[in-house]
Amino acid sequence: MIYRKQILPYDMARSMGRLVDGLWPEDGEDSNAQWVPPVDICEKADSIQFKVELPGIPREDIEVEVSNGVLSIRGEKKTTEEEKGETWHRREFRYGSFVRSFTLPSEMKADEAEASFNEGVLSITIPKEEKALHRKIEIKG
Repeated sequence: MIYRKQILPYDMARSMGRLVDGLWPEDGEDSNAQWVPPVDICEKADSIQFKVELPGIPREDIEVEVSNGVLSIRGEKKTTEEEKGETWHRREFRYGSFVRSFTLPSEMKADEAEASFNEGVLSITIPKEEKALHRKIEIKG
């Protein structure tokens, strides 16, 4: 006979609470942890597109540059100041400056790169050189 411990809903909720609490440190607990925004990179036939989630960051605090074949995205997510009379029970948002860098393939037209910022998402499109594009070659004869 196999003995199974009955788990009560309260016990399960308490266990889940401890598990979830362990995912995020308490305020000040891991203050050296660096905030890094997530990035999606999609290669298309004629370009490479980067999408970076930057919620709550104004466009003026974001810098994008390509130098020596490396795309660099820099910015800062500024912390909100605590006001007198407020009591914070949890602060899970990450703040601080960040840098994300990506080495580009050599056949990119970095001088024709375009960037746009809409609803907290930075989109960067870098076209490929003509020689890097896939094309069909006609067979003669």
